[in-house]
Amino acid sequence: MRKIIYGDKLMVELSSDVTTAELGLRSRKKAKRRDEIIAAARTLFAKNGVDATTMADIAAAAGISAPTVFNYFGSKDGVLIALITDGTTEARETDRHKHWREGADLATLVVGLFLRVSRRTLEIADKQVWRYAEAAAIRHPETELALQYQGVSDALVEVVAEFLSDLNLRSRSGEALSPHFAARLFHDVWMPCFISLITNEEQSLADHEAMLRERMLPLFRLLFDESCAKAPQRKGHPA
Repeated sequence: MRKIIYGDKLMVELSSDVTTAELGLRSRKKAKRRDEIIAAARTLFAKNGVDATTMADIAAAAGISAPTVFNYFGSKDGVLIALITDGTTEARETDRHKHWREGADLATLVVGLFLRVSRRTLEIADKQVWRYAEAAAIRHPETELALQYQGVSDALVEVVAEFLSDLNLRSRSGEALSPHFAARLFHDVWMPCFISLITNEEQSLADHEAMLRERMLPLFRLLFDESCAKAPQRKGHPA
């Protein structure tokens, strides 16, 4: 009886519900296909190199047509951008709570943060993929790939600055020390070490960590008060 009395209204509501459900299903299917394309590209980039991989190769590996891949990403660089930005964004959010460790000195915490970043980059993509991205960004700094790649570096600096901002830090000189300045400084020390890691296929993460510690530890002794360098404290957390 209610269906007859409110038939028109009910039909509209049912139609609206179906449309919403269909849109949700389409959205999930689209996201799943996007992830499948990125996964296929990651495998091919690692196996054959970025230069030797074509959009047709990626499409075939993903089991779809090449025009579909173009519709999703526009170009091979678009696929690479998605691979890098999606992976680094997820890594930043997943690892954010891991940067603090009770009882660790400041150098161990910061070196550990950058080592975690390096490890995660190699989980996101093969070394040769990162070499391609670095070289492409240098050769063509005006491209979308270069801009997005720079954005990844800027986001890393922000993560480090956020971590340092949460600590009660004192400089050795007694002057105020900007967390963003320190974050950028440590990032600029890390970057050549990262380039060395991705350039040398035989270099391990243990080798990379040793290089980081060798180059970063003197900075901590120069920049920070000895007590806060040895036993850093988080703001709002009593010692």
